[in-house]
Amino acid sequence: MEQTNDSAPPVELGQHLELDVERLAFGGSAIARHHGQVVFVPFAAPGDRVRVEIVAIEKTFLRGSIVELLQKGPDRVEPRCKHFGDCGGCQFQHVGYEAQVAAKAEFVRDALVRTGRFDWPQPVVVHHAEPWGYRSRTQLKLTATSGQRLDGRDGRLRKKERKLLAEQAAEQAHREQRPPQLGFHRAFSHSVVDLEQCPVLAPELEQGLPEVRRAIQGLPKKQWPYQIEGAVGVGAASWAPDLPGMRKDLVEHEVLGFRYLIEPESFFQQNRHLVQKLVEGALGDERGGLAFDLYAGVGLFTLPLSKRFERVVSVEDERRAATLGRVNVKSNGCDNVHYLRKTTEQFLDANTEQPDLVLMDPPRLGAKPALGRLLKLRPRRLVYVSCDPVTLARDLRTLVDGGYRLEQVEAFDMFPHTHHVEAVARLSLVEP
Repeated sequence: MEQTNDSAPPVELGQHLELDVERLAFGGSAIARHHGQVVFVPFAAPGDRVRVEIVAIEKTFLRGSIVELLQKGPDRVEPRCKHFGDCGGCQFQHVGYEAQVAAKAEFVRDALVRTGRFDWPQPVVVHHAEPWGYRSRTQLKLTATSGQRLDGRDGRLRKKERKLLAEQAAEQAHREQRPPQLGFHRAFSHSVVDLEQCPVLAPELEQGLPEVRRAIQGLPKKQWPYQIEGAVGVGAASWAPDLPGMRKDLVEHEVLGFRYLIEPESFFQQNRHLVQKLVEGALGDERGGLAFDLYAGVGLFTLPLSKRFERVVSVEDERRAATLGRVNVKSNGCDNVHYLRKTTEQFLDANTEQPDLVLMDPPRLGAKPALGRLLKLRPRRLVYVSCDPVTLARDLRTLVDGGYRLEQVEAFDMFPHTHHVEAVARLSLVEP
């Protein structure tokens, strides 16, 4: 637990403090301390000395905003993107990439120790690749998609609210005779940064921004979307929804010799430089008779599993992802795969077979609803792919308490310049 000093002088909102920055924090800020109390400071770098204004006082920590950079830390670098600090897409462009990788190793190890209560003294290996031009998919906003709703609640806006905001944005752009704002949400805000560049996007997506703006202008005001989704694989970029002069096409990816077809809206691992290494890391040396691929999406892990196991059962509950998964299975000739459109919990409740391996890649909230069912099933081996080290550590603790041994955890920096980090954990059943 973070230690605080009860005898520290009280801090007031708006007060200025001079602080030394210690390290980066999972969540996107950096950590400094004031009389032992943690202060989260966005856009600070380890080793910086900063003057901050206190903007929030919580029970166990403070939040500060940099007023002045008094001294640069050794890992501070010049951000490549002109929008950094305003755009909320990246949090760490001001930190050298080696330091980012080292910080992400600590994010994962810290989650294992603090949340998972594992004795994990060894460093976590972080696999990484080229940190620029890596994103093969993007969601561009024309207006807020979350914030204050009409019912007074704060959260993701409902469809009618997003549509209303898109119509209002169209009317304003027409009145001012300007192109639409197209970009990402601002840092700590629901408004939109109008992007001129984005060096983490694949070049085909970054270069497509002006064309997308022109196409949106060709739509009637009431047809303006609130969000544009783009993806690129082998060949040109594709955008959704359909825009004038820009037809939405399926996007093709190649991973380990397999051909994947996806829509621009489909979830697919976005780091085109590292996706193959992630798949290789998840599969390891696994082989056997029967494998389950849970939360299978469009089949990223399913296809290579089919060459290592006699049978594979893949489970995905999202309709379009499951349909594309079946298309990918058929087009790659993976005749030993059975693709089911069900929730993982529905499938496990009805299942009567015991697999040699369960591979699962759940959403950010983790696999908590399925863990009890997995512990009853007791597969010999488990591979857990996670995009959130905290929920991963929580779920690993449940599995280990239920009779599994945690053998390995490795990290993959799928989102350089952000606080996000992917991890792969490998577990084996402890035989009685």
